[in-house]
Amino acid sequence: YTVTGHHGVFVSYEAFTQVVASMADQYAKFIKASRGIDFRKPLPALNLILTSLLERQDHNGFSHQNPSFISSMLEKDGDFISAYFPPDANCMLVTMQKIFEARNALNLVVAGKKDLPQWLSLREAKKQMEQGIMTWDFASDKNPQVILAASGDYVTQEALAAITILKEFLPKVRVRFVNVSELTALGVGDPRTATNSKFLDQFFTKNKSVVFNFHGYPHTIKKLMFDYTGAHRIKVNGYDEEGSTTTPFDMNVRNSTSRYHLAWDMAEKLLASGDISQTVFQKIEKTLKNKLQAHHEFILENGVDPEEIKGWRW
Repeated sequence: YTVTGHHGVFVSYEAFTQVVASMADQYAKFIKASRGIDFRKPLPALNLILTSLLERQDHNGFSHQNPSFISSMLEKDGDFISAYFPPDANCMLVTMQKIFEARNALNLVVAGKKDLPQWLSLREAKKQMEQGIMTWDFASDKNPQVILAASGDYVTQEALAAITILKEFLPKVRVRFVNVSELTALGVGDPRTATNSKFLDQFFTKNKSVVFNFHGYPHTIKKLMFDYTGAHRIKVNGYDEEGSTTTPFDMNVRNSTSRYHLAWDMAEKLLASGDISQTVFQKIEKTLKNKLQAHHEFILENGVDPEEIKGWRW
């Protein structure tokens, strides 16, 4: 369809997009080879939307939880294959404009279908799209003691909730929140800067610890950031192939991408850096363990997440 000059979008459940993985591979090879053929005109991009995401495949069960198509495509050429993770509706609008304007490219857009908060203005969304990564000032402090990053819409919400939880324990703690909306085989953010450690230091600093909450498999981010000089400071949480027929929030709990796990991880980083004492950390740890246990007991009895989870607002 696209090689005849048409613009199109292929939409699928995320878990089942792997059915066309080999075809996408062949198309990527076609794009790469055809770029050197003078008589071929630029083609509209092949655009795939991965939706019905694993974090909301809660009552469908383990069979519907699979982000492996993302990992597969990010093994390919980074200069014309991108995976986009718009965290809200404005970012989705800007992403759709970019992929429809693209030529000789293969784009993945990973976006859920459930209502989520609107985090950025349209102007801010356009700014983030330019670099594929941005510090969210409204959720960040100056001179941060720890960095929290996220890539993916549902995991972004969990990350922001984690900041509010940590600040309940430590009102004066300084946290920076970084959102990543584009990945390529070259690394994090726009391909032009993805391998530039000095550029990434602007977001992750030169020496602070980073907790990274990712929608897909953790090793995907680990591989992409292998060449970053600060990679040793980053702890990546993501889908660890832990799923079941359960509640939406429990999917995050099972894979350590929940707000409680992220607050716990940040506290652990603060302990390691000497910003909090062992006594303070143990208090935070105990409270969060109790929260997780209470949630587990609640969903067993009620089959749904508690209102403090479902109704959370920034």
